[in-house]
Amino acid sequence: MNVVQKKKVEEAIPPSAVWVALTAVPRPTRTIPIPRLDPETGESVGEIVMWPLKQEELMAANAEADRWAKQILRDPQKREEANLGYQSIFSNEVSIQILFRACRDATGAPDFKRPAFPSPAHIRAEFTTDETGVLFNNYCTVQSELGPIIAYLEDGEYEALVLRLVEGGSAFPFDSLSWEAQRALVRFLVSRLTSCWTAMFSAGLPLDVVSPLVVEWCARQAEKAQGEAGPFEPSAEPSPTEG
Repeated sequence: MNVVQKKKVEEAIPPSAVWVALTAVPRPTRTIPIPRLDPETGESVGEIVMWPLKQEELMAANAEADRWAKQILRDPQKREEANLGYQSIFSNEVSIQILFRACRDATGAPDFKRPAFPSPAHIRAEFTTDETGVLFNNYCTVQSELGPIIAYLEDGEYEALVLRLVEGGSAFPFDSLSWEAQRALVRFLVSRLTSCWTAMFSAGLPLDVVSPLVVEWCARQAEKAQGEAGPFEPSAEPSPTEG
């Protein structure tokens, strides 16, 4: 079976219900002010819409950035030595290529098919380095907040996630956390667990479910807290019943 025949067979297979539901949901968007102010009003010259890139779009952005960097340098990157010029040009161009694909015309609702800027060349020529940097920071925020990966959580959200993990009996929600959020969750759980240990120890409750090492640690923490509090000193002022 050749490639054409295989493609026809794949197209003949009806899509699954989950795929239909997935493709029916529009891509999330956010309205962002353009980081250039009108000298008369002091306000942004306009607004654009941003959305997170799809995998294919990001791959195209990287490929175009690589092509542009090589075209500018006009010499291939050597394997045995780091081409600092290539890396710098490539990194800058990637941000431009991403912005061209992520920034959409705000008047094009609901599908936003029209890009906000005519081409990557126009972004490169018209925007300052700072303006491009601000727009790319906006894109990173849009990607982190509108995407499925959770970067930041409040204490209450950590607690809700812990309960969800316990009740569901699965680590699935954990996969939606960024690496930084996973580390923060571990620190949150460690803090709550040690606070629970010390509270049980102070209340005289049995700690038979933990190791002797934990009991010794709790005893040291209690001694440390008592030392920081200092000895009790009665007030020098007379009580209401005196004199």
